[in-house]
Amino acid sequence: EACEYSCITHVNRHVRAAGIAVLEHWIRCSTNEQHSHLILEPKSPLRATIVKVLKLTLGDNWSQVRMAASVLCRVFWQSLLNYPEESRHVETVYPVLIPRMCLNRFYLAQGVKLYSHETWRILFSNGGGLEAVASQAGPVCRYYVKMCDADNHVVREAACQAVAELANKLGTHPEFSASLQPYVQTLLQALLMCFHDESWPVRDEACLACGVFCRAYPEECLPELPMLKERWTEQLTDQIWSVREDAAVALGDAIVAYGNDMLQELLTFFRKTMPSARQQPAMSLEEYKRNQNDIESHTNSQLYSCGSLAPKLRKGGAGRIGCSSCDITRPKAPWEASDGCIYLLREIIGVCSSQETLSLDDNTLLPLMQEVVDVCRVNHFPQGDELRATLWRQLPEMANSLGKARFKRLYLELFVDPLFSNLERNTASALSRHAAGQCAEELSEIVGSMIFRGRLDDFQKSTFDRVLRERQQMPKGPVHDAFSPFGPPGLLAGSKGMPMEPALPPKSLGMHPGITHPGLHAAGAGITHL
Repeated sequence: EACEYSCITHVNRHVRAAGIAVLEHWIRCSTNEQHSHLILEPKSPLRATIVKVLKLTLGDNWSQVRMAASVLCRVFWQSLLNYPEESRHVETVYPVLIPRMCLNRFYLAQGVKLYSHETWRILFSNGGGLEAVASQAGPVCRYYVKMCDADNHVVREAACQAVAELANKLGTHPEFSASLQPYVQTLLQALLMCFHDESWPVRDEACLACGVFCRAYPEECLPELPMLKERWTEQLTDQIWSVREDAAVALGDAIVAYGNDMLQELLTFFRKTMPSARQQPAMSLEEYKRNQNDIESHTNSQLYSCGSLAPKLRKGGAGRIGCSSCDITRPKAPWEASDGCIYLLREIIGVCSSQETLSLDDNTLLPLMQEVVDVCRVNHFPQGDELRATLWRQLPEMANSLGKARFKRLYLELFVDPLFSNLERNTASALSRHAAGQCAEELSEIVGSMIFRGRLDDFQKSTFDRVLRERQQMPKGPVHDAFSPFGPPGLLAGSKGMPMEPALPPKSLGMHPGITHPGLHAAGAGITHL
């Protein structure tokens, strides 16, 4: 009882972590044949205490305690795996541990996330993870819904990703989809609640998750589609660029789910919204810098909680509690709506190129591309460089989606002059010049170097040669596929992820008991087993 109190109830997080470590050593001491009943029998005091402690501490608000509980969870499972399957009685612990283990694979803290992925691989090294989740669909869904309403914004983010994974992996599976069907509406309502959250990372994850949910359950989501479209398009004009991009990804999923009707609505929205940057108030670079350094301009601005990317805000809705009631933020700028439309056009082109049932002919697309070029020529405000940088970062992906022949025949000519104007202008921001240089290099690889150079005049050729020389001199250090702060890449449909890599160097991974380099295992960081 004293150990259980120290693990669960004690107010000091260090004491809770220490109590969990004591339980871990007790498990190690109980693995011999004489004391194995303490681990294997469901009603033994030690096993009951372990399960009760894990139930609460795997969801502790302190990452330190959650990490200690993750280590305890692995040690507990490894001890059970040493005995025959029929003597483990896992049916008594699956409803408690499976939901929490699944959710922690999306937790913001890298140590917890990596360790939880590795534990899942160990437990289901021979497969069966998806079947285990399907068998526990009720406890998993109820826990996810509860965590979508948690006071901790980090937990709400993780819960949105976990719900999206359920829809993507379980909802589309021919054998196990029926197990999730009774909980679809409940899960959707939990996502919609998070879509109205005051914390932008939670809204961001809910935005992506709703797109995935629509792809998996288009009919069930249809009654909520008007509200979803309103929220998605609102997110597309958000102040934060990653929120705008993820809203475009979600809208791309909606096109896949609802076909040509959704496509035509979004094309209408694009035509209406793309010119917004022209309405941006004029401002010189000097005025912009003066405003950035003005203390009064930043008084009563958004607050951020310590050690987190998320705002120091409550959950959305009435009666919510959190660490602050601050809801002050700067107003949206017109140019940000145009920026979001560039991401949207990228998704429209990508979806229409990959879906046989959708088509985007050149008579429709060419005027849209021309409008993008014309709007991105604006230079009466400093953020115009950010708008152009977005275009240069997205253009190679659009070109790849359109295909080499189609892009070079109709679209390449539109972008050559503004691209090289950005490269040649000394007053352009360093980020926009870098994005333009990378875009020029990638476009030359897509259409062919000789063809690309053939579209340039002499001065543009010399500029292009200079850019290539500068890019060759850039350091070519190792590039790892790092984690997004909102979850491992490649887990959600519509995201552009690669196989998971650890955020820590391989040598430091040995500091945690039992953890190995995820790159040594199958791509997908254990998700292949779920």
